Amino acid sequence: MHFIAILCLVISIGTGSCAALNQSQSGKSSWTGKLLVVPMDGSHWTGVKALAEEMGRRGHTVIVVIPEISMRLGPGKHYITKTFPVSYGQDLFNQIMVDHVRELTAPGQSLLKSVTSKVDFFKKMMNLMASTTESLFKNQELIEFLREQNFDAVLTDPALPMGPILALNLSVPAVYMLRGLPCDAAATARPDPPSYIPRFFTQNSDRMSFGQRVMNVLVSMLDPLGCKVVYWSVEEVASNFLQRDVSMAEILSTGAVWLMRYDFTLEFPKPLMPNMHLIGGINCEIKNPLTKVSITYMLVT
Repeated sequence: MHFIAILCLVISIGTGSCAALNQSQSGKSSWTGKLLVVPMDGSHWTGVKALAEEMGRRGHTVIVVIPEISMRLGPGKHYITKTFPVSYGQDLFNQIMVDHVRELTAPGQSLLKSVTSKVDFFKKMMNLMASTTESLFKNQELIEFLREQNFDAVLTDPALPMGPILALNLSVPAVYMLRGLPCDAAATARPDPPSYIPRFFTQNSDRMSFGQRVMNVLVSMLDPLGCKVVYWSVEEVASNFLQRDVSMAEILSTGAVWLMRYDFTLEFPKPLMPNMHLIGGINCEIKNPLTKVSITYMLVT
């Protein structure tokens, strides 16, 4: 099945694995598949766009679905872009980002203030994402077009739940590319011990005092609530589209592969599941490989 080959190729682009899928001299592989890309806007788009471009360059059919109003999303050289109208304008989008920057640059805040401000920002963003998601799902012409394509896989950043929901509706395996999620432990069923995994808001390290661990445990108990609060508006849209009651944790758990954009040389260690792969550094600039002369010189010296 093409999904296995696409999956292997996507992982190989980020990690250098799957050596069996070598390219020909023309830069295209001997097989082709269809990949649907549902990206998240902003900095999340950088890595996903690189994969979409590379998959298209290697001869696969890549279709990227984006809203008409966005910050960075746009066309590329090696993929097809499908846009859909949304119910908000650029001014609303810009104001949310200005408020977020103002919050990030504010002087030191208490833990409670930090948590409430970030949750408030997430709620605003998720309401915006829910509106975007609803706009796509109401576009029957585009949905029918996507359903007729018979995609082999969906590449998406699940920070925008539109991708996982669409993959579930189309019965297509989803490949996630992400930095982290409020629901990732529940969705992946990976162990998440608060004894040494610091919570996002606490600013703890993996070496905590007893008091810090107590605080870490208390904050971890709010994780399910945080997931529910952040994704509440999207869950309603998803339930209407899928025509059944569904939670975001359930939707996210259907992901076939999780490509995690971090590396344990720079992060605190945490347990991983077999379908979770580290691709930290994928956005780093690729330098020219050393020549044989350079390698010989380095060995001699």
